Amino acid sequence: MIFSFKLPVLQLLILCFLLFSLSSFAQKSEENIEEDNDTEKFVHHKISLIISHTHIPKGNSSVQNETFLIVPSWGMNYEYWFNERWAVGLHSDMEISTYIIVNEHGREIERERPIISTIVGIYKPNKLINLIAGIGREFEKNENFWVFRLGFDLEFEMHNRWELSPSLIYDIKESVYDSWTIGLGVSKHF
Repeated sequence: MIFSFKLPVLQLLILCFLLFSLSSFAQKSEENIEEDNDTEKFVHHKISLIISHTHIPKGNSSVQNETFLIVPSWGMNYEYWFNERWAVGLHSDMEISTYIIVNEHGREIERERPIISTIVGIYKPNKLINLIAGIGREFEKNENFWVFRLGFDLEFEMHNRWELSPSLIYDIKESVYDSWTIGLGVSKHF
């Protein structure tokens, strides 16, 4: 196994990293705040925290024999914007459930809280929509899969470079199974 520590420790480390990195960007001098109010500068970095639900059509719960499986998931994204239209990013999700996938050959594959990490390219055709495509890996203690990701999110600007972002993501996992994720994110540009 790649990770030798328990999953709650990993969650705690990610949360600490996020809090420390955000607090370092929150410290601005009064001159910088006045400059920001005078002219709106283009910022290159964006970080998002997402709460979502993932629909797994081929999944069965390990508790009940369900044919329609929806599991809760969390996501954290980092994006670097080259300009107002193009960006690259690291999008990571963690599904908070254990379930079983039955592949086309009838083999059962258990999935226990998989973590999906993808490198994505982002294109923004207008002020509201971001189109997303990328490739990555789903990590899980039983078996890992390659992931091809397609999707989009919407950006609703709020105060002081904060955004509210609903999203729809489709993941193809090595032709073994696919999943749909619907989420709502809070983002900060810095």
